[in-house]
Formats: sequence, C-alpha cells, structure tokens
Amino acid sequence: MSKALFAYDAWNSITFAAEEVKDPETNLPRSLLLGTVGVTLVYCAAVAIYLYMVPISEMFAVKDNRIAAETASRALGAGGAAFIAGAILISTFGCVNGLTLAGARVVYAMARDGLFFPSAAVVHERFRTPARALVLHGVVAGLLTLTGTYSDLITLSAFSSLLFNVLTVIGLFVLRRTQAELPRPYRAWGYPVLPGLYVLVAVFFLVYILIGDPRNSGMGLLLTGVGLPAYLYWRGRRPAPASLTPSP
Repeated sequence: MSKALFAYDAWNSITFAAEEVKDPETNLPRSLLLGTVGVTLVYCAAVAIYLYMVPISEMFAVKDNRIAAETASRALGAGGAAFIAGAILISTFGCVNGLTLAGARVVYAMARDGLFFPSAAVVHERFRTPARALVLHGVVAGLLTLTGTYSDLITLSAFSSLLFNVLTVIGLFVLRRTQAELPRPYRAWGYPVLPGLYVLVAVFFLVYILIGDPRNSGMGLLLTGVGLPAYLYWRGRRPAPASLTPSP
C-alpha cells in the first residue's frame, strides 16, 4: 500500500508555492481538489485495466512484478513493453520536475525564515526563481538515487512524506487552540472529524509501513532525525518573530 501512496504523494505540492499563486484563496482549494480527484480517476482506471488484462491469479507469475509492462504486451503485442517503458520515463521526468520545483520552494522558505543556509534564499536576478534552492534540491535528489532500488526509495520517501503530512494536520488542531484569533481564509471541511480521521488512517499506514519495511522506513526516520539538530540550531539563532496577531 505504501507504493500506492506514492501515486498521490504530490497532492499538496501546490501549497509549497502558495505565495506565487494568483488569487490563492480560490485557486489553492480548487487545485487541491481537482488534482487529487484527477489523479484518483487516472490511477483507478489504470489499475482496473491491469486487473482486466492480468487477473490476480496470473500476477504472481509475472517477472519482477512488472504488471504494467505485461498489460501493455498483452494489449499491444511485442512493442507493448517498449511503449510502457517510454511512458514510465516520461512520467518519471514529469514527477521529478514537479517535485523539484515544489520542494525547492520549501528549502527557499526555510532559508528565508532563518531556518536553513541563508544562501538558499537567494532569488535569481533574471528568472526570479529560488535558483540555489533548486540546484541543492536536485543534487540531493540525485544522490538519493544512488542509495538503493526504486522500490526502496518509494518506501523511504512515502513514509517520510506521510509522517510530515500527519504532523501538519496535527498542527491544525494545535493552532486552533493556541492562535484562535488568527484570520483563516481556508475552511477545513468536516473539522474536527475529517482531519482526525485522516490522522488515524495515516498513523495506521505509518505503523505498518514501519513493520513491513523497517530498513527503508527507518532510514526515513533517521534522515528526519539528522535534520532536527540543524533545525534547532538555526531556530535558536534567528530573531524572535513579530506577533502574528492581526491589527484591529
């Protein structure tokens, strides 16, 4: 199931570039909803085709669990495997491009807030993009590809991403209590039931991903743990933030 989570993992990436979005109060929720529903429809349609072309009773005999390639071969003949390989390459490049563009915005924002190397907050003079953060993000991503197999990286990244998603939703409950006076232009539908249900389901996944693949999920926890001392160091050095209480 952790592999299936990766298909939806970028559902919230638009929020990383929120300050670059026109009319964010309208377009952010719309983007999140349309993107998630769109990916769900495409993913479920693909799985339905796989199940139709390669029944579950036959999947165990497929070499290296390459169900998509086997489906394409049965549907398109000898050229099917080459077709699906090309489609996977295009999809992979698109995924890497999107996640790098979005993820670098987090690095940039952390640096701008005094929580990372200041140089990562530099904006390119001509293109007005966080160029150094983009390069750094790309280099780290490239190094990660040298650490193991595709499957290992999916589990590592899916576990870490889901962990921070859970912490973000928990932060919603905390901020509702500690900073109740803040303006809130975005509605949390079904609060507190729906966010609470999300946390419960996500924690269930986290526990069983950790049990099912302790090596890679443990590596995700280790990478997170390594970053904590650096975060605490930079947070201790930055000046106290101004009050977030809105002016009367």
